[in-house]
Amino acid sequence: MFFSARWRLTLWFALVMAVTLAVLGTIVYLTARHLILTRVDDELRTRAETEAPFILSRLARGARIEELELGEETEEISGFYAILGPEGRPLVSTIRIPPSALPSSEEVFEVLAKGPRLFTFHLEEGEHYVRVYVAPLESTWNRTLLLAVGRSIEPELSSLRSLLMVLAGGGAGALALSTVGGYILAGRALRPIRQAMDRQRTFIADASHELRTPLAIVKANAELLRRHPEDPISSHLQEVDDIIGETGRLAHLVSQLLTLARADAGRLPLQKEWVDLTALAQEAVRQMAPRAQEKGLTLEGPSSGPIFVLGDSVRIKEVALILLDNAIKFNKPEGKVWVRTWADGSRAYLEVSDTGIGIEPQDLPRVFERFYRGQRAGATEDGAGLGLSIAKAIVEAHGGQITAQSRPKEGSTFRVVFPKEQGVLRR
Repeated sequence: MFFSARWRLTLWFALVMAVTLAVLGTIVYLTARHLILTRVDDELRTRAETEAPFILSRLARGARIEELELGEETEEISGFYAILGPEGRPLVSTIRIPPSALPSSEEVFEVLAKGPRLFTFHLEEGEHYVRVYVAPLESTWNRTLLLAVGRSIEPELSSLRSLLMVLAGGGAGALALSTVGGYILAGRALRPIRQAMDRQRTFIADASHELRTPLAIVKANAELLRRHPEDPISSHLQEVDDIIGETGRLAHLVSQLLTLARADAGRLPLQKEWVDLTALAQEAVRQMAPRAQEKGLTLEGPSSGPIFVLGDSVRIKEVALILLDNAIKFNKPEGKVWVRTWADGSRAYLEVSDTGIGIEPQDLPRVFERFYRGQRAGATEDGAGLGLSIAKAIVEAHGGQITAQSRPKEGSTFRVVFPKEQGVLRR
C-alpha cells in the first residue's frame, strides 16, 4: 500500500514539475524569440528609413530606377534591398531575389493601403527563412513604388533552436532529478504514517492478545457451569471467582485502552484545579502501603510541604499509583521505595525511586511504549505493559514531562516535571 502510494505521490510531483518546467521553458523561449526578432525588425526598419530618402532624392534629380544603386551589394540572401512595382515585381535589387522571398500582389496592395509591413518568407532554396520589411515610397510624381529590405534570419533561428535544445535537455534533466527527489521526499513524508500504522497494528495485535487470555478463562469456566446446571452454585465457587477476577481484569484493561485512545485523539478529559501535589503523593503512598508490606518493602512518602499545581487530581494521583505499582512490583525482597516532591522556581517535581532489579540499558528507551515489558532479570510479576504509557499520556496532557533513569540490579527512578505553564504555587 505504501509503495504504491509513494509512487503515486512521486508521479503527481513529477507531473506538476513537468508542467511547471514546460510553462517556464515556453515563456523563456517565446520571450527570447520575441526579443531576437524584434531586434531584426528594428534593424530592417532602420535600414529602410535610412535608404528611402537617398532613393527619393536621386529619383527627384531624374535618375532612372534601373540606374539606382541600393545599399551594399551582396551575392547572398543574408541581406538585400529592392524597389518593387505596384504588382510586387522587383524593378531593381542588390541581388537576384527568389520570388518566394517577395510579397505577393495581394500583400503589396495591403502595404499600399495600410502602410509598412513585415513579412517572413520560407525559401525552398536552401531551406531557410528571410524577414522582409516592405514600405511604400512616397513621392511627388504619379508612380507607385515600394522599398523592400530583407535579410536571412537563419542565424537567429539557429540560436533559437540551440536555446530550445538547451531548454529541453535541461528540463529533462531537472525533471529526472526532481522525480528522484520526489521519490525520496515521498518516502520521508510517508514514513511517519507508516510508523503510525505499524504501531496501530502492533497495538491491535497486542490488545487482542491481552484480551484473549481472560476471555478464554471466562468462557471455559462458563462452559463448565453450563455442563452442570444441576449442581448448586456453592460447588463451583472457584469457577465463579475466576470469572469475576478475569472480568475485573478485562474491565481494567479496557479502561486503560480507552484512556490511551482518548489521549491519542487529544480528548483525555481533565478537570483542572489547584491541587496539592504533595498530598496526592502521600495519598497514593497510603493506598499502596499494604502491597509494600506484603512484599516486605519499606515505603516512604514525601516529607515536603504543600506544593500546588494546576491539574486534574484524579489523573495526577493515577500517575503516582502507576509509578508506585511498578516500583513495588519489580523490587527486591526487603527493598525500599521512596517518593519525593519539591518545587524549583515555577516547576514542580514528583519522583519515585526504588532499589529494585532495574531496567536493562537496551530496554530503557522503550519503557513508555505500549505493551512493552522488556526483559527484567529476576522479575516475578507481569502485566499488560500499559501503565507507563498511560502515565506518560496523562503527564503530557498536563503539558509535563516524564523521564526514567535506571541501573540494572540497583534500582530505577521515575521523575515527573510540571512545566512553568502549569503555574506552580508553593505555600
